[in-house]
Amino acid sequence: MTTKFLTMLSLGAVSAIALATAAHAQSMEDLVAEATDGEVVLWYESSQAEQGAQIIDAFNESYPDIEVEHVRVTGGNGLGATIIQEAQANAETASLATGGVSHLGALIERDLLMPVPEAAGIAAELMGNEYLVNTAASVYVAVWNTDAVAEDEAPTTWEDFLDPQWAGRIGTWVISAGFSNLAAEYGEEETRSLVEGFAGQEPLLYRSTFPLAQQVAAGEVDVAMGIFHTAQPPIQAGAPIAVGALDPTPMNTIWSGIVSEGANTAGAAVFLAWLVSPEGAAAYEAATNRGNAIVEGTNTSALLEGRTLSEWSYDELENYSRLMAEFNETLAAGGSSVE
Repeated sequence: MTTKFLTMLSLGAVSAIALATAAHAQSMEDLVAEATDGEVVLWYESSQAEQGAQIIDAFNESYPDIEVEHVRVTGGNGLGATIIQEAQANAETASLATGGVSHLGALIERDLLMPVPEAAGIAAELMGNEYLVNTAASVYVAVWNTDAVAEDEAPTTWEDFLDPQWAGRIGTWVISAGFSNLAAEYGEEETRSLVEGFAGQEPLLYRSTFPLAQQVAAGEVDVAMGIFHTAQPPIQAGAPIAVGALDPTPMNTIWSGIVSEGANTAGAAVFLAWLVSPEGAAAYEAATNRGNAIVEGTNTSALLEGRTLSEWSYDELENYSRLMAEFNETLAAGGSSVE
């Protein structure tokens, strides 16, 4: 056979062979052996390149013979769209994809994710379904400027955001994802009332929670509903900013799935099992500040201890999307967008 023909054959056949071997592996040792003999594990994820490299370096301390390459894919829906396009073109694509549930859900609908092999030994409580593994989380928290807000004034309940003293001194993300997930436990009517009251405080609405946290630190707003991991850089830099988890705590789980068309699905399974181990979860959080809410030993799990986590399940995404569209409009009507 010609080299060109073998290359064309591999586009369809290698991933099928890798899928079959990974699916039938009887132990982690089997997966490691298959992964070591396989191609590079392409990992599509949104972190910066240096963060991805830091995570992979930690993985290779335990599995030096499995090559993983991080490919940064940003923009939310870009993750699913990229893999779908590559699969349709029989082109090289990811073996492991990490992102939001809606992005990976699009892959499930097209049979582009494979069930996680039992040989990977991933605990049931980390599985969203047979395809999705809970890798980390974006956790919504109260954020405040410690120079402007006394410790006994900092929000400890959702109703505290509605205190008249915060009018014109409050901010949040322009996207109402946190409020939308809060409704899963807090209740739709209760959350709707909260969002309306929050909008009545004339909040500043930021396009990202990174500048939101920076502007809390700078004193542009004194309190905010933000995200735990995006508040960490200014905290670590010594800025006057603090965070606190409210109860219930809304979150967006960051999921990972093994792409059936990937060249090394066994390697993806080994890497994924490591990512949700105490060692891997700590390494992922150290690099990205995004921790696993379930795996003990992360700063995120410590923050959330004893709190009720609030998030719509994969089967309830219609509720999440519906409420987010409604709450986005409510916030926009009362707040001011910050460029």
